[in-house]
Amino acid sequence: MNLRYFHRQSRGIRAVGVFLIAIGILLIILGFSPTGDGTAGTGGHFIASAGSAPYRILAAAAIVSCGIFVLIFGSYCRNTEEAARTLSQSLVDGAGRGSSPAWSDLLAISRAVARRLDSCESEAKRAVLDIRRLQELRIAELTEAHNDLATHHRFTKKMFQSPRSEDVYNTLLEGIRDGFGFHGAILGLRDGEGEIVFRGEGDLDGRSSVRVPSWDEGSLIARTQWDAESVLISSIREHPHRFEDRIVLGEGPAFLVPVSRKKSLRCSDVKGCGNRDCPAFSKENARCWLDADACRTGVPRDKRKECARCEMFAVSALLIVRGRPDSRPFSRETMRSVTTLANEASLALEIVELHENARRMSMTDGLTGLVNHKEFFTAVRRELERARRYQHTVSLLMIDVDDFKKYNDMYGHRAGDLALKKIAGLLGACARTTDVVARYGGEEFGVILPESTPGGALMLAERIKTDIARCDFNPEVGGGVQLTVSVGIYSAEGGAVSEDQIVGFADEAAYLAKKSGKNRVVVKAHA
Repeated sequence: MNLRYFHRQSRGIRAVGVFLIAIGILLIILGFSPTGDGTAGTGGHFIASAGSAPYRILAAAAIVSCGIFVLIFGSYCRNTEEAARTLSQSLVDGAGRGSSPAWSDLLAISRAVARRLDSCESEAKRAVLDIRRLQELRIAELTEAHNDLATHHRFTKKMFQSPRSEDVYNTLLEGIRDGFGFHGAILGLRDGEGEIVFRGEGDLDGRSSVRVPSWDEGSLIARTQWDAESVLISSIREHPHRFEDRIVLGEGPAFLVPVSRKKSLRCSDVKGCGNRDCPAFSKENARCWLDADACRTGVPRDKRKECARCEMFAVSALLIVRGRPDSRPFSRETMRSVTTLANEASLALEIVELHENARRMSMTDGLTGLVNHKEFFTAVRRELERARRYQHTVSLLMIDVDDFKKYNDMYGHRAGDLALKKIAGLLGACARTTDVVARYGGEEFGVILPESTPGGALMLAERIKTDIARCDFNPEVGGGVQLTVSVGIYSAEGGAVSEDQIVGFADEAAYLAKKSGKNRVVVKAHA
């Protein structure tokens, strides 16, 4: 503290106060001094100009009051000066003696205050650092969530644009591996036998593939697919498992997510069940292999294999996210992202199935499942073009069922539909995989034979005629109910005809076979 400053300020203020009091007293004395002419003296004359006597007294009193106030304020400053001087002297004396109790207390207090201030400053710095750390952590979490959302959007859009189921599965696996950063992810697909097939290079302990039966209750993978529920495990040792599970899952943590293909089907349509009392009779997407009430009884162990092969078994794949050192660590948020993308894959598979069904319906006959009339002409045109390009022979069989109207009138149209379906099955069994079997219309069928000679076409026609004539089309009647067919053949060498011509020639041959006694084969030798 600056004692000289206090000293100068207090002396100056006291001098001003004394000066104002002196002026006020002098003015009062001069204002009341009489002169010879009965007026105020010099001072009174000066004050008289300000007003009457009371006002002059009030003005002089105000000046005196101001002086007194200033003098009092100067005394206060003097007291402050003395207090500062005393404190300074005490500090000097205490520093000189060093053993004064008051000084020791004051020094201890000052040190405690200093330590407290340092502690508060350190805590404030730590609080600032913690807040910054929390902000950085929150920003990192928001960035990660934003990236996951962008990844989900990108791969979901790609899956919805996929025309085939294989493309959906590949996109799903790509999104989990490259998008979310789980490089140890692997996908197993359920085949027609109900087994889950995992394929991978270097991911299966050196094996090219691993097969796990879906009906195996001892397998963790099979149980997860059967229950159709996601499972997060920290170690495979904590769960009953098979050797194949250890190969696929490894030792570390893993997340198992079933991928279901949603189907708008009823189990009564698939299984041909007529039990209308069943709770699942009219339900769509009913998981009858899980719902014990659907079939009144549960799923016996000997029936689990049959259920896994059934079309109503909606779980078509199993996604496994395995923990690896080079992969992203597991968390609740990331696992939720994986599950959400797998659910989107299920929806994409449903869309693909709808597209495939629509395409199949536009190409096939609704009753027999064979190629329909429109697709039949498309196939004829395609094979003729190939025959012209490669200079080989194309043969066509036109097959007409004999006396089919009488059969319908005798046994009913329902029996007639079943007979046509059975004939379609016999044609498919006799034909080669490269042949095209179609329902031309009504009770007439067509079989396109690419790269077939006239002799080979004749052999196939005779086999078809014989197999159909031996078949019992209505076993419920008893005694055997047979149908026969008339077959016409035309072979185009080098594809030297149009699609209308080859169909017309083969149809003429079938008409000749019918006219000549039915249950015959006629070959149209030339145009």
